[in-house]
Amino acid sequence: MQLRLEWTALTAAVLLLSLAGCSDGAQPTAVALPEAARALAVAPDFAGTLWETTGRRAWRSHDGGLSWRRVRGPGGGIAVAFSERGGEVVGPHGEQRADYGGIGLTPARRTPQPFLSLTTPYHRTDRLYALDIFGHPWVSVDAGRHWLQLRAARLPNTAVSISAVRGDVTKPDVIYVACGPGGLWRSLDDGATFTHMPQPAVAYGVAMTTDRQSQVLVAGDKVYLSKDYGRTFLPVLDRRVDAVAYDPRNDRLAYAAVGRELLRSVDGGESWPAG
Repeated sequence: MQLRLEWTALTAAVLLLSLAGCSDGAQPTAVALPEAARALAVAPDFAGTLWETTGRRAWRSHDGGLSWRRVRGPGGGIAVAFSERGGEVVGPHGEQRADYGGIGLTPARRTPQPFLSLTTPYHRTDRLYALDIFGHPWVSVDAGRHWLQLRAARLPNTAVSISAVRGDVTKPDVIYVACGPGGLWRSLDDGATFTHMPQPAVAYGVAMTTDRQSQVLVAGDKVYLSKDYGRTFLPVLDRRVDAVAYDPRNDRLAYAAVGRELLRSVDGGESWPAG
């Protein structure tokens, strides 16, 4: 009996490691999504809960996307990120909060403008960055209770997605903004000014991870990956995707949503399931 229990525990551990991308034999996978995604994000909890927001409702998965459950509460969420206090979901009705595991969402609290993208530079902070529907970036240092619009000099008003990362705590956060046909833009001074990146030419989504700050994943006409802090990008997936995300604590796990399909990379976004 003891041997059987030990073997069962070992089998379960190997399965969990494989799903987390920690097994040497892990392969990229493709699984079904409950709805087409507007945004993806991975919570900094023990399970690495994967969240999907669709504009209608939020969904969460505790097993890497193999199964999904609806997050209870008012719908309408477009984007999701995680602060020290829990999950933060934004949409046309304002901001909602939930625990990392996605048990339920609070009623919406109004934001200065309707937000369409949300990010945090570190998975244990109350600092959040958001984009409103007019392409203006905002910052909150108290997990969304108060917001301040960034100066964002030179940033086009076509901005649709924002991502940030914190490396050296004594230096400003690095912020990337995807501006659709206006390309990819970067700020090295906490959003005061932005510089246009030479590539990719088109950018609809962007993701980074604190586990390896040199990696930048961009959704454009294809999926592009930089491993040198945005200096150069290479195409890694010849498909237009709806959303991209990294695990904040495991730089090998990257996700992309294509319609109602979730693609998972286990090598930091270098390789993906064959289309």
